[in-house]
Amino acid sequence: MKRETLESIAMKYFLFFSILIFFSACQRNDYVVGTPEKEGATYDTGPVLPELRHIKNDTALVALYPSARVFYLDLKIKNSERYINMIRSAQKHNKPVRAKIFTRPYTMNGEEISEIYPPTEKDIQVFKAAMRPD
Repeated sequence: MKRETLESIAMKYFLFFSILIFFSACQRNDYVVGTPEKEGATYDTGPVLPELRHIKNDTALVALYPSARVFYLDLKIKNSERYINMIRSAQKHNKPVRAKIFTRPYTMNGEEISEIYPPTEKDIQVFKAAMRPD
């Protein structure tokens, strides 16, 4: 009889901890995509040709030519979808964009892109002149 009580107590603890783990694993995250805004010092790259290399989870790896480096874009930040669409459009039409990069020390992914925005008319003219075959 004593053995049955120990087994039933062990089973109750097992059930209690199983339910506790289940509820802690199923907690809702109140995070909404696109809401955080990052701040910090940035520098402007000037007109560059973007290439979307890879998107995985919440990070996009982007090459900005003529630089040989790969930058990353945090897809959780505000306007990130607009930045991705702008990069894809620029890639498709072979047009430059301008980018702002955070100056803080880079991580294993590289330097982080703060913002992507359209080039000026002068940037487009210089780019077209550089692309003309001689």
